[in-house]
Amino acid sequence: MNEEIHSRLGRIEGLLQGIDKKLDGVEARQEKQDTRLRAVEQKSFLNSAVTASVVSVGVAIIKGKIGA
Repeated sequence: MNEEIHSRLGRIEGLLQGIDKKLDGVEARQEKQDTRLRAVEQKSFLNSAVTASVVSVGVAIIKGKIGA
C-alpha cells in the first residue's frame, strides 16, 4: 500500500512538473505578444495623431477659403 501511494505521488509530481514547463512556455509567448501589441499601439497612436493634425489643417484651410 505504501509503495502504491509513493508511486502515485511520483506520477503526480511528474505531471505537475510537465504542467509547470508548459506554463512557462505559455507565459513566454504571452510576453512576446504583449511586446508586439505595445508596438502596434504606439504606431497606431502616432498615426492617429498625424492624421488628426492633417485633417485639422485641411479643415482650417477650407474654412479660410470659404470664409466661414
